[in-house]
Amino acid sequence: MTLDLPSSIFVLRNNDLGDVLVTTPLLAGLRKAFPDARISVGVGNWSKSLLENNPAVDKIINCNAPWHNKQNCKYPANSPKTFLEGLYYSLFSKEACFIRKQKFSHGIDVLGSRQGSWLLRCAGIPNRFGVKGYAGGDSWCQKSVSFEESRKVAEAALDFLRLLGSDEKIDPRPKIYLEDNEIKEAQATWNICKKYKKKIIIAPGGGFPEKCWGDKNYNKLTKLLLETPSIKITIIGSHEDRERIAIQENDRLQNFCGRLNLRQSAAMVSQSDFVVTNTSLCMHLAGAFTIPSLTLLGDWYDSTNLHQQQWGYPEGQILGKEKSSHKYQVATIEEAIKHIKLLI
Repeated sequence: MTLDLPSSIFVLRNNDLGDVLVTTPLLAGLRKAFPDARISVGVGNWSKSLLENNPAVDKIINCNAPWHNKQNCKYPANSPKTFLEGLYYSLFSKEACFIRKQKFSHGIDVLGSRQGSWLLRCAGIPNRFGVKGYAGGDSWCQKSVSFEESRKVAEAALDFLRLLGSDEKIDPRPKIYLEDNEIKEAQATWNICKKYKKKIIIAPGGGFPEKCWGDKNYNKLTKLLLETPSIKITIIGSHEDRERIAIQENDRLQNFCGRLNLRQSAAMVSQSDFVVTNTSLCMHLAGAFTIPSLTLLGDWYDSTNLHQQQWGYPEGQILGKEKSSHKYQVATIEEAIKHIKLLI
C-alpha cells in the first residue's frame, strides 16, 4: 500500500506522564522528517505542560480518553466496561469530534491499543499507524511497528518514522523545554549555599503501591542521607505524596510535594545532582537532563534487567528483583545507599 506524504499528523499518547515524555524523540523526528507538516499531539490534561514550548509540536489537543492511564481509566484495560467507555468516547465525545474536524492525513497511536486505533479510525484519518503484538493496536491500522519487549520504548517509537518513509537518525533521549525564568526560579528554590555540595531529589510517589519501593524504605533512606552534612534534599511529587516522608523540614530538607507543578518539578530536577525515585516521571526527567539517578522498583516488577532495557538511561541505575538470577526481593536500604554513594 502506498502512503501519501504527511501533510498533517496526529500523534496519540493519552497515557501517563513518563509515557508522554519519552514520546518527545518521535515528535522531534517527525518535525525533522516533515518540516512542513502540521503536527498535533493528543494527550490527557494531566500531561499537557510537558509539551509546552516543544518546537516539534504545533498543537496540543485534549484527549482524556478512558483507557491505558491511571488518571482517567476507571476499569482494567481489558474490561468490557473499558471497551464500552472507549467506544462511546471515540464516537460521541466532544474531544473525539474535535479531532475528527481537524482532518488529519496521518495518525499514530504510539501506545498501540485497540481503543487508540479505533479512535484514529473514527476520526476519519486515512493513514493510520499502530503497534502489532501489544494491546490489539494494529486492529484498524494500515501499517504497524512490532512490539518487542526488550527494546527501549523511546527507540521503538522511532520505528514509526521508518513506516512513514524517513531514515532520520534521532537521539532517543526525551526532552522538556524549560524557559530561563523557570530555571532561575528552581535555582532560587534550591537556595544552595557553599556548604551543601550535593543536591538530591527524592520522588517517593508514582503509580499504585506495588510499583513503589515503599514509604518506610524512603523514610529510612532519607534519614541516612541526611547524616551527610553536605547533602541537601528536596522531595517532590503530588499532594497525595506529601505525607510519605514523615521527617520535619529543616535547612537541608524541603518537602515540595503538592506545591510545585510539573514544569517547576522538572526545573528542580534539572538543577539537582542526583535523583532517587520510583519508576515514574521523575526517572525520565532525570534522563532528559542527564542527571544521575537511582530508580527503586517495587514488588510488582520481576526483572530489573528488563526494566533497564525498556526504560533505563546510561547515567542511571535501576534496583529491584531479578527472578532470572534468583533475586526475589526488592532492593534493601543498604543496597540503595551503596549505589547512591557510587553514583554521586
